[in-house]
Amino acid sequence: MANVSFDFNKIKRSFFNVTLKDGRKLQVKMPMKKTFDKLSALQNLDQNEVEINDVMDTYGALCAETLSHNLNKETVTTEYMVGNYDIEEMTEFIKQFYIFVGGVTEDPN
Repeated sequence: MANVSFDFNKIKRSFFNVTLKDGRKLQVKMPMKKTFDKLSALQNLDQNEVEINDVMDTYGALCAETLSHNLNKETVTTEYMVGNYDIEEMTEFIKQFYIFVGGVTEDPN
């Protein structure tokens, strides 16, 4: 019988390259389940039923959590996000990241 092995450290990874307004360049990793669940829940959020400040904080926190999961090991804070990005920018980032994640999970290779 042959010995077969598998090494999680040798899996080909995909990264989402992001440049922040302050010039930092991040290679964002695929989300962990906790973040992925939040991303999915945010897609179903009815923005007409919540206050704009709550929406900004929610989007800012999710963007910060997503961006902080990067190869550079840099932390991006909620305060940085809500202080430097508007709702359209954060929404577009989440939309593009969600498309990226969906494309990677659908790719059979």
